[in-house]
Amino acid sequence: HENLGVTIVYVTHDQSEALTMSNRIAVFNDGIIQQLASPEELYEAPENAFVAQFIGENNTLIGNVVEMKNGHCRVTMETGENFSAAAINIEGVSRPTMISLRPERVEINPDQGTCPNLAKGRVEELIYLGDHIRTRVNVCGHDDFIVKVPNSAVHEHLKPGDEVQVGWQAEDARALDVPAMS
Repeated sequence: HENLGVTIVYVTHDQSEALTMSNRIAVFNDGIIQQLASPEELYEAPENAFVAQFIGENNTLIGNVVEMKNGHCRVTMETGENFSAAAINIEGVSRPTMISLRPERVEINPDQGTCPNLAKGRVEELIYLGDHIRTRVNVCGHDDFIVKVPNSAVHEHLKPGDEVQVGWQAEDARALDVPAMS
């Protein structure tokens, strides 16, 4: 289409197709554009919970904002853990938020001092996918937290039932609106 100088509108529900074929993508919900952006921006920087959950695999943790400072916020989970995240689409202090975090941005048993956000977890399931191991971990009482572990000798020792620590950078976590329950 670029060689022809023509704009093409293509409607699809196939995320891979949309991400690979498009210069810009509009994500709709009930006929309303939620975000219009490049594929990379939609995936890396969703502006709301709907887009974060619609595009790609996504971990979510629900908590309450306890502090806001310099574009970041501190969020406390019901289980007591505190995490830092980029404050993207939140209502303010003492309000609920959903932390959105991509599985490839999480590390299992990170080196000490490398991740400001740390949580205890238990390995529930390991699925070998060639280039990575899809690792399902129970984090903050939720057993659907996914970590994409690169396939390397370092992580050969992981097995279901192992107690681990998961960690991530504050800028990789996005504090967003809490999606409405359907």
